This record gives sequence, C-alpha cells and structure tokens, in this order.
Amino acid sequence: MMEYRHKGAIFSNTVTATLARGVTKDPVVDRELTFILPGVTQDGRPNDIQVTASNYFFNQYHTGADEANIFDGSTIRLREISLGYDIPPYLITKTPFKRASVAISGTNLWFRALNFPPNMNFDTDVLGLGVGNGLGFDFVTGPSSRRFGGTLTLTF
Repeated sequence: MMEYRHKGAIFSNTVTATLARGVTKDPVVDRELTFILPGVTQDGRPNDIQVTASNYFFNQYHTGADEANIFDGSTIRLREISLGYDIPPYLITKTPFKRASVAISGTNLWFRALNFPPNMNFDTDVLGLGVGNGLGFDFVTGPSSRRFGGTLTLTF
C-alpha cells in the first residue's frame, strides 16, 4: 500500500533542533566560518559585526521566530507490503497437512517528506502530543516504528 499526503502544516522542533546544532548535513555550510550578516548597525553604518556559524544557526533555527519550525507535510510513504505463497499440494502429500502457505509482511517501510530538508529523513506521522489529534506537532519526537512479520498457515 502506497500513500501520499498532500500538504498540511507540521510544526517540528526535531528538524530545527538538529539544524541549529549542526548534526545533519543540511544546510551544507562549514560551521567553522564566521558570517557578517547584511544590514546596518544601530547608528546606520553597514554591519561589520562577525557572528559564528554556531550562533547564526542556533539563533536562526532554535531561538528565533516559530516560522522556521513550520513545514509542508507532503509525504510519500510505503505504508505496507505483503507477500504470500501457497505451497503446492504435491510438496505436502506425505504430510498430515491438506494445505500450507507462508507470508511475510512489513509496515512503515519507507517514507519521504517532500518539503523537509533532504537529509533529515523526517517522519510526518509522529505525534508530538501523544495519542489523539496531535498530528502536526513534533517536539523532538522519534520516527514511527518499522515492523516486519511472518505467517505460516497449516490446514489439517
């Protein structure tokens, strides 16, 4: 089962916290550099004050306005896949079984949040407020679990 979610706003502290701390490849900037931001100082002169990359990113992403925390939640997801096989009757004629089959399945196998930073691998299904209507709020929440299973069916 493939799934596509179109739009929907997601408030994510996970993304901004990791970007602010520089623990992802997004954005690709040498964090050893300093920056002189465009603008003017209080007395109207061109800005010449250097800030570290750490201060720049942490202040922009984590302590600034909340607009940086809001992302478009469009997502493509491989929600579930199942594969089954009926064992041919001639293979089980000398057993007490009339029928035998095996199946394997998996859920939440792959997802891609289309409008999040590319190296975040953010799961838009997280519920930052627990159960209920908390979809769209993420407060440093882990991804949904990936599950695998199998079934062996024997008929006497």
